[in-house]
Amino acid sequence: MQPLEFPPNLPVRMNVSLADYTNIHIGGPADYLIGVRDQNIFIELYHFCKQRNLRFLPLGDGTNVFFPETGYRGLVAVIRFDAISLAAGNTLVTEAGASLAQISEFCIDNRLTGFEFLSGIPGTIGGAVFGNAGAYGDNVGNHLVRAKIMDANGDIRFVDASFFQFRYRHSFLKETDAWILQAEFQLEKGDRPAIRDACHAISEKRSAKLPPPETKTAGSWFKNIKDEHGNATAAAKFLDAVGSKQTHVGDAAVHPKHANIFFNKSNATAQDMLELERILQKRVQVKFGIKLEREVMYLN
Repeated sequence: MQPLEFPPNLPVRMNVSLADYTNIHIGGPADYLIGVRDQNIFIELYHFCKQRNLRFLPLGDGTNVFFPETGYRGLVAVIRFDAISLAAGNTLVTEAGASLAQISEFCIDNRLTGFEFLSGIPGTIGGAVFGNAGAYGDNVGNHLVRAKIMDANGDIRFVDASFFQFRYRHSFLKETDAWILQAEFQLEKGDRPAIRDACHAISEKRSAKLPPPETKTAGSWFKNIKDEHGNATAAAKFLDAVGSKQTHVGDAAVHPKHANIFFNKSNATAQDMLELERILQKRVQVKFGIKLEREVMYLN
């Protein structure tokens, strides 16, 4: 590959291991990788790649993704612009790279209630909007007012919540080439001690049933099952019934603490993970007639 010459203000690196940028530690080298701390640099970088027909992939904290051992042919832009502010009317304004932990602390400090359900979830708000992250009967789509996005042409515009067509673990961003730069959420004022206590209680509840933070995992592997009325049944219920916790492929295994969490014991490959997925999908389909759908993103 003939190396591209990037502008001096874009400190791009070549052949960077993506395993170091995913929580599950799986992935080969990206042709190019850069951490981006400024929206304008991100926009400039996209236009540079577009003009040269170079694939462009934004990446947050890498908590819900994995890559093949062949890596990624193109440029991976790790989003690190993360400013958070409070606008009139209890509107939370946050850049795409802000972590959910940062946002939780900001909400506590500023007496904002409505986002307690996000407590203890890893990742960034950009990723949370992309996948409509949620828990305990709520999701980010319920609170989003508008967002600043960049579309496939590199044009910047503001869109309201209807643009995203939110549904369970899904937004329109999964169907189109558009990337979120900044988002605004409508929250309410509340009592700081009550908000803090609720956040801590949810974090403790989550940590009690999930693997330790240092575990090499991409979180819940499969989506929960929704019936025609929108009622959810945890995928873990079906996976437990088919012995998922006793199943592994190489170093790809199901965590003993949770039937729907795959983890990398040491040196698992993407193919190990996909084979483990296939085995458990087949068992659940044979026993229950249900086809489990992967929630984790495989970026190849």
